[in-house]
This record gives sequence, C-alpha cells and structure tokens, in this order.
Amino acid sequence: MNGVMYRVRESVTKVNPAEQVVARYILDHPEEIVSMSIQQVATASYSSASAVLRYCKALGYEGFKDFKLKLAGDLSIEGMHEVEKEQLEPKDSLENIMSVITNNNIQSLHNSLQLINIEELEKAYRYILQANKVDLYGVGSSYLIASDAVQKFMRINKTCTAYSDFHMQRVSAVNLGPEDVAIAISYSGETKQVIDCVQIAKSQGAKIIVITKYADTAISSLADAVLFVAAKEDEFRSAAMSSRMSTLNVIDILYTACAHEEYEETLFHLKRTHEIIQQSGEKGENKS
Repeated sequence: MNGVMYRVRESVTKVNPAEQVVARYILDHPEEIVSMSIQQVATASYSSASAVLRYCKALGYEGFKDFKLKLAGDLSIEGMHEVEKEQLEPKDSLENIMSVITNNNIQSLHNSLQLINIEELEKAYRYILQANKVDLYGVGSSYLIASDAVQKFMRINKTCTAYSDFHMQRVSAVNLGPEDVAIAISYSGETKQVIDCVQIAKSQGAKIIVITKYADTAISSLADAVLFVAAKEDEFRSAAMSSRMSTLNVIDILYTACAHEEYEETLFHLKRTHEIIQQSGEKGENKS
C-alpha cells in the first residue's frame, strides 16, 4: 500500500499550475490512468508529458511507470477498505453520527497505514530503543497524545517526559543530548511552539521524530525520521478527531515495535509495573 490517491489529493494545492491539472485529472480518472501512456495523460489533461513526469517525481515516485504501478496496486485493494464518505448535517440522527464518525476514523487509519514509510518507521523506533531519554512535544490534543505515549513507554522502563507548559517544554528540550530523542506531534506541521522546541532539541544533538500530516511542512524538514498520518476533519477540524486517532495509532505502532524488539525484558517490566500498581490499589482499599 502506497497511499497514492491520498498523496495526490493532498498535493493539489501545493504543486505548480501545470502539475495541478495533472493531479486533478488523476483524481477524476484513477482507473483509466493505469492503462494510459504518459502522452495520453498529457493530452487528456491539457498539460505536457514533462509536466506529468515532474508531478510523479514530486510525489516521490521514480517516474510515470512507477507511479502507475503503485496506483494499480492501491486500487486493487482499496475497495476492501473504502467506507462510505459522509458529512454530518444538522438534525442528523444519533445512529448517523455513530456511523459517520466511526467510518471517518476507519478511513483515516487506513490512509495513514498507506502513508507510513517502513524505513522511516524502523529508524524511529530504533532511535527510541537506543535513547537515554525521550521528550515529547505537543499542543492541545497533540499534548494528550504525548501524555498517552509517556504512559505506555514508562511501563517498559523508557524514561519519557511530556509537559503541557510551553516553558517547561523548552527547558526540557535544552537539556537533551546526542543520546536522547525528541518526538514532535503536530498534525498541521506548523505549530510554532512545537517547532521551537524541536529546533532547541536539534541544536543539542537529539534525534528528531516527527508525526504530522503528509505535506512539506516546517516541522517535517527538521526530522531525522518522519511518520505521516492522514485525517478527514471537515467541519469538526477543531476537535482533531480523526487525526488524533491516526496519531494514537502511530504511537501504538512505535510502542509495540519497541516492546517486540526487547520481548523478554518488556514482559519483565510490564509484570513489575502491573504488580506495583496492584499493590497501590490494595493499600488504598485497606485505608478505606
């Protein structure tokens, strides 16, 4: 899975006008593209063969043939995952709200799976495994995701911090070193506070892992490893619902990859943390 159509959709407003017409034609005729030559696409989209080639390379493919091959692969399995795309309307029933939100989350998770580069993922989890300390930065709902990550990694004896206070984030970042890792979470990729912390952490020699949307953003340009997520937010973008689900899923993947790499040690730490939490609960009950 390569997330070809998602990449095309996200690129429309970011490429030059000559390439935009190619992108829009692909969006309207994905199945036909697979059996067309580069010259046929150029003629049908009122562009040029060079524009088609440039556009394919801008998306990260070796050329038009490579693009078609990846597109054909995605289209062959897309039907198994594609869910009904709806938007909520005023006075919608509770049943419809349940359906729309769930379907949007499912689609975002599937799209994000297509966007994750396995080489970037392997770099990211190995950075975490080797790190003395992991710092996480996020604002708003992204901070809640960072806190969730701390809760997971601390249970397997990985020292992690995530501060809600921006000043403490900066203080934490400046105390990182070459043996540490900073994980930045920003769907927009342009959150100023997070970028500031990443720049500080990078200046101290820390490895930078970025979780953000598929785009050429300010924060992704600072990353040693970047993991892209997809989302369908529409009217409720401020709630960051589907992007939150996609990002939490990436955190779960990173955590599980780290845990699986050190399987026996992970089981030991999980058992120990479970026992100490159980003891805390028992003491609380005895006091009552």
